[in-house]
Amino acid sequence: MKLLKKIKKLLKKQNILLTGGGGVGKSYLTMEIISSLRSDDKQVVVLGSTGVSAVNINGNTIHSFFCFGISNNLEEMNRNDKHVKNRLIELNKMLSSADLLVIDEISMVSSDLMEMILYRLKSGSFEGRLLFVGDFFQLPPIRPRVSTNSLFENQEFAFESSAWQYFNPYIVELTHTKRTKDNEFFYMLNRIRVGELDDKVGYYLEGLREHTHVIDKNPTILYGRNREADIVNLQRLKELQSEPIVLKAKETMHLTSLHVNRVKTWKKNLPVSVELTLKVGASILFCTNKWGSYYNGERGIVIKLDEKEVVVEKVNKKVVKVQRAEYTLSENIVLNNKIEEKPLVTIEQFPLKLAYAITIHKSQGMSIDSLVCNIDNIFEKSQFYVAISRAQNPKNLFLDYSYSNFFNHLRKCIQISPKVQSFYKNSKIYRIEEDSS
Repeated sequence: MKLLKKIKKLLKKQNILLTGGGGVGKSYLTMEIISSLRSDDKQVVVLGSTGVSAVNINGNTIHSFFCFGISNNLEEMNRNDKHVKNRLIELNKMLSSADLLVIDEISMVSSDLMEMILYRLKSGSFEGRLLFVGDFFQLPPIRPRVSTNSLFENQEFAFESSAWQYFNPYIVELTHTKRTKDNEFFYMLNRIRVGELDDKVGYYLEGLREHTHVIDKNPTILYGRNREADIVNLQRLKELQSEPIVLKAKETMHLTSLHVNRVKTWKKNLPVSVELTLKVGASILFCTNKWGSYYNGERGIVIKLDEKEVVVEKVNKKVVKVQRAEYTLSENIVLNNKIEEKPLVTIEQFPLKLAYAITIHKSQGMSIDSLVCNIDNIFEKSQFYVAISRAQNPKNLFLDYSYSNFFNHLRKCIQISPKVQSFYKNSKIYRIEEDSS
């Protein structure tokens, strides 16, 4: 894999920001980098900016690893550090041993959080490299106590911090799509990603509103809110005549003193449900990748199920037997100068969810073959792009909007921060068009 070798070679000399739009293979390449470096006996720490991103990359959250707690800036952190002195001693051991620190979904890291990270790295004598992963055009930072008068008011991105200038990452942008083979669709997605909405893009999207034939293909519907998706899934499942079977996750506690709220939050961020109700005939989505068997977002129909396995016929008519997958909450510790993962709690659950409807938030990383995007309640910046970029084929994509002011709604959905546009325009970027796999 030429690209993997390139990135590893670059990491020997400098920090890196790995960026690019949806479906270009950022997550896949990141996991390959982590696996390869660990095979080389390098000490790698993997972190996510949110609970969901931490679960998706098999790591810890930034706040948990760095002992930030409820602190949102350096001043609060310095006040709260007196409560975590012992944990900070362990943290410094890990940082002095680490060769690489991976931070996923860097776009959701605020300027204040970057300064806190730099402070911890300096305190812990960190001499390794940093690999930032994410797309600033998509998910913005979560800012505490922010006024909602303006979409971008008081929103400070990671790249605005002095810490970012200190890290000075080399920017690598992946531009080859792995999700769709339709060049026109990919071109339109790229324009939407960067906030470009002219007549050409608008008329293309208007055309997707005419794809009502998709409704007859038992598609997955993407919604902006949980409640809407839940209602559709319950209703469609109820219509099936077969008996419902509740598949409860099997849980193993490795540390009995673990705080119940930490476990609860972790479970909430998992791609699977602790209780999964299925029926024979139910339409499902796979919510993880298994090489040679299924991919994240692939759809199928349940043809048989029990406590041990669920038999699914995929859209391509291939039948697969699905066993429970393991999900483990762990923390990093140092043993013999090596960073190890200490398991805290493990659950085993089938990597499936009902495919009738899903939220845009939960669809991150998925590639879906037949898709309806309900955009009535999409108001958050980047949600629209995230939603339609899940589609593999625009011919099987239907834009569902109930009101008359379609173009005005699009302008709100496709609005991008001028700061982000300026960052990508003025930065020196190494763009890679080759496949990342």
